[in-house]
Amino acid sequence: MRVISVANQKGGCGKTTTAINLAGSLALKGYNVLLIDLDPQAHASFGLGIKTDQLDRSMYNVLTRTDTKRKRLSEITLHLWENLSLAAGHILLSTIEQELRNEEDAIAIVYRAIDSLTASYDFIIIDCPPSLGFLTFNAIRASHLLIVPLQCCSLSLMGVGKLINMVELVQLKLQRAPKVKGLITVYDKRTKYGKKMFHEINRYFKDNIFNTAVRANVTLREAAERGVPALKLDKNSRGAADYMSLAEEVIIESRKLFLDDFYKEAEGFMADIGTKLKAQTFTLLAPEANNVYIVGDFNNWEANRINRLEQMPDGTWEKRIALKPGIYKYKFIVDGEWRNDPHNSKTAPSKFGGLDSLLVI
Repeated sequence: MRVISVANQKGGCGKTTTAINLAGSLALKGYNVLLIDLDPQAHASFGLGIKTDQLDRSMYNVLTRTDTKRKRLSEITLHLWENLSLAAGHILLSTIEQELRNEEDAIAIVYRAIDSLTASYDFIIIDCPPSLGFLTFNAIRASHLLIVPLQCCSLSLMGVGKLINMVELVQLKLQRAPKVKGLITVYDKRTKYGKKMFHEINRYFKDNIFNTAVRANVTLREAAERGVPALKLDKNSRGAADYMSLAEEVIIESRKLFLDDFYKEAEGFMADIGTKLKAQTFTLLAPEANNVYIVGDFNNWEANRINRLEQMPDGTWEKRIALKPGIYKYKFIVDGEWRNDPHNSKTAPSKFGGLDSLLVI
């Protein structure tokens, strides 16, 4: 499950349009998607045909601490159509920051709500309020990816620095933060001004911007009025095509983020293992041998393919084994003949008589 927030405090940048149409496009591609409307204005909910003033459950009920009103995220979710569900916004969300002012770890309340879900979603898209307050901080805390929509105009980059600072604050507190990528919206490549701002925004975000630029398109506005994503109104429109293209990029980006997380966890695991295991190299000069095995307490004295040494060009046989600290008896088996390690003077009596080589780690 990948959590993606769409945020920008500047109005008119296509934030809610992006949240709705990205969610709809991912759903059409067969992914199970939950759209969370975290905006007290509830524009994402309205844009999907939901009248929140007629609802008795919304994201407010998920975040409130009032026991008589509180519900789990799964209890307030509305199934809209195949693969797409909505957790509706509500004007009461504007009171949540004040209500939770004394709540311990209140900035993780959205994260905990998502973590409690039993339903399996491939993507969760969060439409943030057009501000850099408590709710937006909560969304960033819960996210793997933060999409910043930017209209092609001179004011588009104003305030982006503050949003980046919020992400850096999350990184400072948690040692993890979502990846930030810009998205150009309301783009008109026919004008010199549009082209100029396109290059300005690309220069600001460098490699952290989507290749897709959402073109100015009347279908996007008409779809919002009808309460559906653009692809439901006209799947051949430029708006629908652009958001399908964005969905493809998001899918690829989510796979990269998954691999990044996997490798980080693997590195941590290996680092932890490295503190517990010590690598030992066993060598024996036997150029005439066909097979040499290392057997001992650490491998149940089994001579098998795994415990066979590798022959080097100079006739030396070698194997490297990671072992926990301890005391081990061992021997080499050279073409069926048992031999002690000539490089190790430490020995201990064998239970079968004679001596075994002794390794102390």
